[in-house]
Amino acid sequence: MKHLIYPVFLPMLGCPHRCIYCDQNKISGVDSLDMEKELAGANRFVANHPHTPKEIAFYGGSFTALSPEKRQELTDKFKAVIDPCTSFRISTHPLYINMAILAECKAQNIRCIELGIQDFCTEVLLASGRPYNTATAIKAVKLVIDSGFTLGIQLMPGLPASNLDTITQNKHILEKLKPAYLRIYPLIVIRGTPLEQQYLQGDYTPLSMEEAIGICADYADFAAQTGIRLIKTGLPSNLKPGDVVAGPYHPAFGEFVMAELLIRQITNLASKNQEIILDKKQRTLILSHKGRFVDILKKRLENCLISQEVLNYLFGR
Repeated sequence: MKHLIYPVFLPMLGCPHRCIYCDQNKISGVDSLDMEKELAGANRFVANHPHTPKEIAFYGGSFTALSPEKRQELTDKFKAVIDPCTSFRISTHPLYINMAILAECKAQNIRCIELGIQDFCTEVLLASGRPYNTATAIKAVKLVIDSGFTLGIQLMPGLPASNLDTITQNKHILEKLKPAYLRIYPLIVIRGTPLEQQYLQGDYTPLSMEEAIGICADYADFAAQTGIRLIKTGLPSNLKPGDVVAGPYHPAFGEFVMAELLIRQITNLASKNQEIILDKKQRTLILSHKGRFVDILKKRLENCLISQEVLNYLFGR
């Protein structure tokens, strides 16, 4: 069943400091919170989905780092336009999680908490200007789970000091913690951030598009094996092209990951001489984006016994 969410962006609100890579205004396409507009939108959202479980989600800031008065004000205003089937979801910083805050969240009908961990490895966090370590991140995760909330975790491959070994460490930790949800955002160099200066000075090298797609596809396979739901890969498509300095950004990045997963499935079946049947949606996915995935698939199938006639049949060429 599709999860119904009405997103409300709080760009940079509550954030204790600005991370070297972050500009939530540019990422979300929102300069500030327009409360009147958001309340009207939430009201329509609720009216269009009566008697259906749904959420108002506060994204783009660190909700629990806001003052208690501001947190209460936000939830109170939205409670005036929602129904009993609507709860709240928040995105926040692991440093601002404790038992008192979680008790307050439960009283405010917050049911899902997404933690912007970004990486569980201390060396990566330090290199990225994140003021906490592995133990702090894990403690925040356990507190959220043990308090009965649905937990989502946001990770960011490609951070400074990140590599295949730290990605493996992240997977081991995720496997033990078992969050309900996972979002993977490969790091993008955004104009005006300190990371841009590191990049221009040659002190930071972003992931290539192929590397980012491969890492996200690996996380998708990992999530499927461990029962974690991967709900998002890649940043939202609100970024303006002129704000992207470097890195693996594309508005259809999620489709790229889906295509990579399908190519892996096809090549695996072909290597075992098993029947390959693609439905219309799968064929469209492989044929999209000017045939880039058809070319990738052909290269992957070089060592398989598959004829050009079969490729023509599969992809209508």
